[in-house]
Order: sequence, then C-alpha cells, then structure tokens
Amino acid sequence: MLLALVATALLAGGCASAASTRDEPVLSKREYIAEANELQQDAAAVFSKLNGRLAATPAQAKVHLAAFDGLIAGYEALDPPRDWADEHAQLLESLATMRQSVLVVSRASARNRGAVTAQVARYRQAQDDFEAAVQSINASR
Repeated sequence: MLLALVATALLAGGCASAASTRDEPVLSKREYIAEANELQQDAAAVFSKLNGRLAATPAQAKVHLAAFDGLIAGYEALDPPRDWADEHAQLLESLATMRQSVLVVSRASARNRGAVTAQVARYRQAQDDFEAAVQSINASR
C-alpha cells in the first residue's frame, strides 16, 4: 500500500537539523521524519488489513476512518522544520481529502457507481499529492 511505501521512503537516509527563528521548539528534520514514520507505520498496519479497498463494508470504513483520524491528529501535533511547512500542509490536506473520500464512499449507495468512481479518483489523486510531498521532503534533507 502507498502509505507503507511512504513510511519506507521517509526512513531512508540521514537528516540534518533545521534552523528556526521561532521561539517555540521546532522538530529537527531527523525528529520530524522519525515521528512521521511512527505515525505511518501505525496507519499502514490498519490499511494493509483492508487490502487496498476504500470501504468494502461499513465496519471497514469505520476502521479506515479511525486510522485517518489518528494520522491527521498525529500530523497536526507535529511542528515541522520551517523549510518543510508547505510539504507538511500538503500532507495534512492530502490525508483529509483521502479521509473524506472514504467517508463519502462508505455512505454511498451501491447503485451510485458514479459517486464512488469520482471519490476513488479523488482518493488516488490525494495519494499522489501525499507522495509528492514526501518526495519533496526526501529531496531536501
């Protein structure tokens, strides 16, 4: 699953500390990646159980939504290095979009294939956006 690959991508390589002029503590690049990896690993375990489906059943949708809620809350709690603020915002936006797509799919009528198809496309685009943000982070370590 894509999120498992993202976790692997974030694990690779070393990182330097980011300088900040803010008063509150900011995570170093190494700390940010370590915390993001932990979030991803927890979520990847849940997502892998769903076998790549957005929401095959209401029960699976509930589990999937809870995993996204955990990821989103975890990322919101991270204080990224200043030069990764845009990527961090993109990660959050992508996760929120994927979560919303799962929610819509879980509530859609089985007869409404158009809505489901549109949400699957939206979900996949958000995955691509998430991956692009991760690649940008990896490129700037």
